[in-house]
Amino acid sequence: MISQICHLPFYLADTRCEVVRIAEQRPSLIAALGERLGADRIVSDYRAMLADKDVDAVVISAPRPATGPLTLAALQAGKHVLAEKPMAHNAEQAQRLVDAAAAKDLVYAVGFMKRYDPGVQAAKALFDAATADGRFGRLLLARFYDFSNAYAVAAPAHVRPKESRTQRFETWPLYPAWLPERCRGVFAWFLNAASHDVNLLRLFFPNDTEVVSAHSAGDTSVVAALRYKDAMIALEIAKSTVGRWVEGAEFLFEHGQIRLVIPSPMATDAVSEVIVDDRQRGVTGERIAVGTGWSFARQATGFVDALTGTAPPATTGAEGLADMLLTEQIWKAAA
Repeated sequence: MISQICHLPFYLADTRCEVVRIAEQRPSLIAALGERLGADRIVSDYRAMLADKDVDAVVISAPRPATGPLTLAALQAGKHVLAEKPMAHNAEQAQRLVDAAAAKDLVYAVGFMKRYDPGVQAAKALFDAATADGRFGRLLLARFYDFSNAYAVAAPAHVRPKESRTQRFETWPLYPAWLPERCRGVFAWFLNAASHDVNLLRLFFPNDTEVVSAHSAGDTSVVAALRYKDAMIALEIAKSTVGRWVEGAEFLFEHGQIRLVIPSPMATDAVSEVIVDDRQRGVTGERIAVGTGWSFARQATGFVDALTGTAPPATTGAEGLADMLLTEQIWKAAA
């Protein structure tokens, strides 16, 4: 689904690149893709794609346990890569991927598309300005939360496979070796559900954060407390299907507040809202103009920008590794 909806259409539409190969081995999807794109573009084995000299870069959307090994194979084959999150399942695995990209001077991007959301970018610019000029006073508390366990919005039309995969990809362990067995199942869920929120936390606070404590209530919720200079940061992750997507961030200052409300990833016509309270101006609930553009579409443009040397990816492999290191710090506290 993610490949069909969130990646392929935008590379087909970008005149700066050409989609030359798609790796898929399920007959129903091969038939649907062949009808749309031509059967000559489809290969049943991803290794044939990686061996193809006409392929400069690949986008990887695959079962999560296989993402790391597939990314490593692509990098070792000399291909630039955009891989869906999570990039891997522990920091050691992530480091292997970063090192493989660096060894061949390749673009390696991780699919945290929310960094391309116009609202997220507007909130980041406003937050940076407020902390630099002190317009709202001192930062007291930041909060990142994600309570959604279902998209809450119907996904755009796509073809569902009629059969299961017969080809089994190589996989890596789904947790760090040091993690207690009782935590391993919830860690895999957290890494998938909360990786976007850890990535956004690091967008706003890339340095100088310290994990103070973390707690997990079975496989339903995780709460972590971090310190940033004189302020605290809360990270709250839980499973819920309340009928709408519930995710966002809040930044509370002495005399103002910035709120970021993030839409469902499947809301193709929605962007994050930025809402400001400013005591100095006497403003409450002011909605900031943020622009338009689905984050997945903007991510695809950003990847081609990186391939053409226009701008680096919003989340490089090195940034993804830093996310993974922070995730492990949270779980060392929780475990």
